Amino acid sequence: MKKLTLLTAAIAMAGSAAFGQAAKRTSANNYMQYGELDNAKAAIDEASVHEKTAPEAKTWFYRGQIYQAIYETQDPKYKSLSNNALEEAYQAFAKCNSLDEKNFHGDMTYKYMDVQGKQFVNEGIINYNEKRYDAALKAFENTIAITNLPQIKRVDSLAIYYAGACAEQVKDYAKAEKYYRQAIAVDFKAEQSYVRIARMFSDAGEKDKAFAIVKEGRAKFPDNQTLVTEEVNTYLASDRHAEAMEALKVAIGLDPKNFSLHFALGFVHDRLAAKSLEANPKGGAEYDGHLADAEKSYKASIELNPDNFDAVYNLGALYFNRAVKLNEVANGIDDMKKFEAARKIADDVFDQSMPVLEKAYAINGMDKGVLISLKQLYYRKMTNDDSYKPKYDVVVEKLKTAQ
Repeated sequence: MKKLTLLTAAIAMAGSAAFGQAAKRTSANNYMQYGELDNAKAAIDEASVHEKTAPEAKTWFYRGQIYQAIYETQDPKYKSLSNNALEEAYQAFAKCNSLDEKNFHGDMTYKYMDVQGKQFVNEGIINYNEKRYDAALKAFENTIAITNLPQIKRVDSLAIYYAGACAEQVKDYAKAEKYYRQAIAVDFKAEQSYVRIARMFSDAGEKDKAFAIVKEGRAKFPDNQTLVTEEVNTYLASDRHAEAMEALKVAIGLDPKNFSLHFALGFVHDRLAAKSLEANPKGGAEYDGHLADAEKSYKASIELNPDNFDAVYNLGALYFNRAVKLNEVANGIDDMKKFEAARKIADDVFDQSMPVLEKAYAINGMDKGVLISLKQLYYRKMTNDDSYKPKYDVVVEKLKTAQ
């Protein structure tokens, strides 16, 4: 009889414990209804870890509601109860769904989660703008996971694209490419996505992959200016100058007022002229042709943007280097009259380079390349004209500190 009494007491105690935790869970819900979120949180946190109530869907449903309320409240007293309330609410509803075999709460949890998908986007944007890229990526991926649920099934293209951007920032390039390609698939910032993927792999040293992606993007968006420019940059980075030149012609046709494109085309012709000279030190028609085309493009760039230092300097350097080559040719002539004539041509081209390089000097007076060229030009001139001596002295002094 005594043993029976003890067994009955044990059963009663176990029932009391289970009832106590169920009551705690009910209290948590009641506290939430009355807006007492601190008490609601304390009660549901206890019920969420107790062996009797933790396996029940209702516990996690209440927990999701309470943490959602904490996230959404404007009362600082309750707002400070959790630093990660939205994540806690989301995980709680997800757990509720996994335990809710009879689907008692399904409709409501999915409604909550659909709203959370939009709230995670806002969280992601805030974190992205504040350069907390890991946290931003987590938020955007939560949105993607939520919107991929069959019960919700909608596309949040913003979350997809910026998940790629966040993954790129944390150097998870495989994940970044995955999300950028998803953005391309839903036609959201598709052109930018191709550019971002290409630049990402180019910066990582994977030039072949970058080039393949640019080509893929160009095939899909043949008139996109940024992709054309990126194609040019990819060619230039790989010393594929002839192909870069063709791409630039397409780009200039699309945007003829773009001074940078004209400069780039001049630069390509400049490089091709140098390569032609390497193959044939005497110069020739090919060399002269590329120099003429480079001059034309540099001048077009300067006309569109007179303060474009790179174009001004490169045009001056083109004349200067051309003069050096002509001077070398003159020095190889034995006939005095022919020598004098050839030397005069070289001197005229040196003189042609001087005002252009002086303009570059006016834009950037501490550029070492400009100073070295002007030093040589002024030295040549002051042998017959002392007025160039002060200019020479200035550039010599500046060269001591030029970078």
